[in-house]
Amino acid sequence: MIANVFAVGEVEPADLRAGLADLLGVAAEAVDVADRDGDQETRRWDAPVLCTYRVLPLGDLALELDLSVEDRAAGTRTEADLAHGLAVRTATPVLYPAQDLGLDSAFWVAVPDGRTVRCRLETIDSDEDTTYRVDAVEEPVADLPRATVESLPEALDAEPLETPVSDAFLSTYPTGTTASVEGRVHYGLRVWERLVRRLAAGWGPSGRYREDLFLRDLQARDDLARLLAEVDAGHAERLRATLARLDDEFRDCTEPGDHPATEHWWRDRSPGNVPW
Repeated sequence: MIANVFAVGEVEPADLRAGLADLLGVAAEAVDVADRDGDQETRRWDAPVLCTYRVLPLGDLALELDLSVEDRAAGTRTEADLAHGLAVRTATPVLYPAQDLGLDSAFWVAVPDGRTVRCRLETIDSDEDTTYRVDAVEEPVADLPRATVESLPEALDAEPLETPVSDAFLSTYPTGTTASVEGRVHYGLRVWERLVRRLAAGWGPSGRYREDLFLRDLQARDDLARLLAEVDAGHAERLRATLARLDDEFRDCTEPGDHPATEHWWRDRSPGNVPW
C-alpha cells in the first residue's frame, strides 16, 4: 500500500514509528522512519513499513508523510484507516485525499476524536518551498482554527447522483456549446433533476446543501421554462413531458409558501427540511 497524508501538528519520528507499529501490529524495528531531506543511505529499504516525512514550512500543516506498507503488514487497511489510526495515536488530525470526488483540493480530516471531516486544501507555491492552507472545513476542527466552516460547494456538486429521467431525454437530444440552446438544456435539466434527487433522498447522499446552490438550481428551472420556446419542435414535447415528471416529484418533496409567485410556481415552494 502507498499512502500520502499530512499531519496537522508536529510529531516526533519516534512517535511516528511507535504509532505505525502499534497500528499495523508489527515490531517497532519493522518501521523505518526518515526525513526526506536527511541521510538516506542508512535507511532500511527492506523494512515492511517505510515512512518518509517532510517538515513543511510554517502554515496549517506540519508534516507530509509518504507511507509504503507491504501487503502482509497492511492487510485490508485502507489509506483512510492509516490516517485515522495515526490521528488517534499521535493526537493530531491527519489529512488524506478524498478520492471519491476527483478534485485535487478535496481532502478528509481524520480527527483524533474519531470524526471524519471534509476539507478544502490549497497548495501555495513559492520560490522557496511548497506549503499548504486548509481553507475550509465542513465541521469545526480545533487544530484548524483559521479554516472557514461551511459546506463545500465543489464537493456538493461532485457528489454522485443519478439522473435517469434527464439521461433518457438527453440521450437523443443534440449536444452543443455551453452558450447554445442545446448546451443550456443539457446543463439545466441535469441540475434540476439533481436537486429533485437530493430532495427525495432527504438531502442525500451527504445530508448537506447550501442555500446559494438551491437558488442556483431554481434558476436552472427558470431557464428551462424560457428555453422551451427555443427548443426545436421535434424535441419540445418530449422536454415538456420530462419536465412535468420532474416537477411532480419536486412538488411531492416541497411545501407551498405563503406568497404565490407570479411567474414560476416552483419559486413559491420550499423544502420541509432545510439543511443550511
